[in-house]
Amino acid sequence: MSDNVEAIPTIEQRRTEKINEVKAALQKLAHPRFEKLTNRGKMEKMMQTEIELLQKSPTAKLENHLVTCNYAFYKSIIDEIETMGNASAVCMNFKRERVLISVDIITNEPHVWIKVVNRSAKTILIEYRDGKRSGDIIEQIKQHQYVSRRFNKPLIRVIFKNGILREMAEKLTRHGIHVVGELVEKEDPLLIGKWNEDMIEKLNEDDPSWKEEEEESPRSAPIPAYPAPTVPTLNLDISAVMLLVSNLCEPGGANFMFKEEMINKHAACERMKPAKAEVLKRMEGHKLIMSKMAFERVSEIVSTVGGAKEKERFAELVKTIEQIPDPVDEAVGDVAKLNSVKDITPYTKRVFSCALITKTRTITANASFLEHAKQKSIYFKTIVIKPRPLTEQKEAFAQPL
Repeated sequence: MSDNVEAIPTIEQRRTEKINEVKAALQKLAHPRFEKLTNRGKMEKMMQTEIELLQKSPTAKLENHLVTCNYAFYKSIIDEIETMGNASAVCMNFKRERVLISVDIITNEPHVWIKVVNRSAKTILIEYRDGKRSGDIIEQIKQHQYVSRRFNKPLIRVIFKNGILREMAEKLTRHGIHVVGELVEKEDPLLIGKWNEDMIEKLNEDDPSWKEEEEESPRSAPIPAYPAPTVPTLNLDISAVMLLVSNLCEPGGANFMFKEEMINKHAACERMKPAKAEVLKRMEGHKLIMSKMAFERVSEIVSTVGGAKEKERFAELVKTIEQIPDPVDEAVGDVAKLNSVKDITPYTKRVFSCALITKTRTITANASFLEHAKQKSIYFKTIVIKPRPLTEQKEAFAQPL
């Protein structure tokens, strides 16, 4: 009886320690280095749920929960993100037809989907041997690869925190999977009796179910050869030029109540945080380029709706911009993969095709296009700015504040 009484504080102490560990991980996740991590809130919510389960779990069931707690998995993800430094998203779901997967970590440059596996090499092997579909790592990674073909074919990396049977790792590697982790030999004492020769032979065989089917999406137009920039270069889209010449971004230019509600919203944002100074700072020391079609289009806009001072600023700005001839194809590379999206204009396609051809970063306020691309796991190098319309002509009909 006394033994049982003494055991309760011990298990309760473990409860407290585990809760403190999860709280510490949550605090780490709140660090500024994680602030731009897409879906961070989902992970924070899942970890908060773990804390609540640990707090509410009856003592009789606590031992099992301490073993099955997902905290170790979340901690592994946080540790990996800290190490790599270029993660862009976490715990993201992707679906192709009826197959739904969860990707633990995503990086954009390079484009990689990462799966973190905390299970031991022994457990992974037993689950594969027994055909447990939910735990079969080979089947799980096969599903990742299947779904990834509809999302710009990222590299798939699997990090085995506690080792992986060499033959399983080699099978994954043969099918283009990047395997990270200790390779465990089948003769290892921990794996003895957990495999047979038929299973090893199956792992060594080519699996036709991995064969990649033909893509249904349109093929990308090739990216024309173009000399790599020898000096730092930035690609401007139409929105960037509008911001740089707009009266709204000049001293006092936002101090009006315009008749157009949308412009008033931009003016309010400009009063709160002026946009032009930051863009000029980012442009320092850079050569400026534009797609020829985009350049011609913004010239038309300024000519039509720009005021006298806006036209003067534009005339000075164009002296610093090199026009890049557009390719024969309207869209190239990853931009061509977005041709099916109806509200992407020809000008947008030219702007980002220009960036791909010249291997440059784009200054843009086109959040809609970037979101469409992101939904297909396509990412472009950008400096994202706030949109600012031309307003000089409209000041005559506006009320000064």
